[in-house]
Amino acid sequence: MLHMNWGVLRRDQRGITGLETAIILIAFVVVASVFAYTVLSAGIFSAEKGKEAVHAGLEQARGSMELVGSVKATSIAATSIDTFESAGSWIPSANVTIASDTSDYKESATSLDVTIAAGFATGLAAYRNSTAVNLTSPQHYSLQVWVKSSGGAAAADYAIVLDDTAGCGSPIETIDLPALTALTWKQVVLDLATPTADSAIACWGLQATVDDGGEVITLDLLEAPKEVTAISFVVANALNGEAINLTTSTDTDSDGLLSDEATKNHVLTVIYADEDQRTTDVVWTRTELGKGDGDALLEPGEKMQITVSTIAANPMPVADTTFRISLVREQGADMILERTLPAALATEMDLN
Repeated sequence: MLHMNWGVLRRDQRGITGLETAIILIAFVVVASVFAYTVLSAGIFSAEKGKEAVHAGLEQARGSMELVGSVKATSIAATSIDTFESAGSWIPSANVTIASDTSDYKESATSLDVTIAAGFATGLAAYRNSTAVNLTSPQHYSLQVWVKSSGGAAAADYAIVLDDTAGCGSPIETIDLPALTALTWKQVVLDLATPTADSAIACWGLQATVDDGGEVITLDLLEAPKEVTAISFVVANALNGEAINLTTSTDTDSDGLLSDEATKNHVLTVIYADEDQRTTDVVWTRTELGKGDGDALLEPGEKMQITVSTIAANPMPVADTTFRISLVREQGADMILERTLPAALATEMDLN
């Protein structure tokens, strides 16, 4: 039988004292305080970050531009140089023959076959003298020509030359043709190196830079094509926000780029892009419309016409080109415009 010593149990006074209770209570208070401080700090930090994000978003929005009205494109008319209808007007070099081709052509009813024999080597294969053709009124920046090679050619194997004197002895333009696939027509666009100097082209020709050992180069319709030289649109200050700096820089070398200028005053960078290229920091100008105070700041209630030059594009935009213009600001949201040019270019076009 279990016998318990009740006297011992009655004398045992062990338990929690007031001091131990206080220590436990203080520990709970400290832990709770730290936890509360951590939660409050995290909440305050999150609130501040949220406020910063809201203010940044408002600043971006209030410092943004918006499009007013439509986007317009300006183009120049084509200038025909040679339709290659008359083989007799061309002068071949030794080991080169010229013939009209009425069975394989791209424009009109005739193309020109330039047959370069194996003994020719390199140099000016054939040329044509003509009355002066002015490529500066209107100002053109490129050439366009249909070309075909009998055996194919690498890039720069052949070139189109332009000269302001008869005989093409000292060309002012030597423009390399791209790579050609054998027996395949290709319409190529070639940038003019010195467009402002091409005011009296009196001779043009075909130059061979390599000896292909016998080749037939077929040409059709050499022209300075219709080109879109400028894109314009009107912008306003969105949400009546902060003034937007539209100070411009001067294109001193007239190449259509601001990135190579020694003095750059602009903070707005314009980027032109299409399926063939992305050209950064192209030339743009501003024109204040209607009510304004005459300065370079786009302020609430004011409107500015932005005109973007496309002459730095290579190739320049032609019919059916889909392009994108991005206006990138130092502060504030970027503005992006994307449009497609029509199949038939007019002098002035509304792209909306």
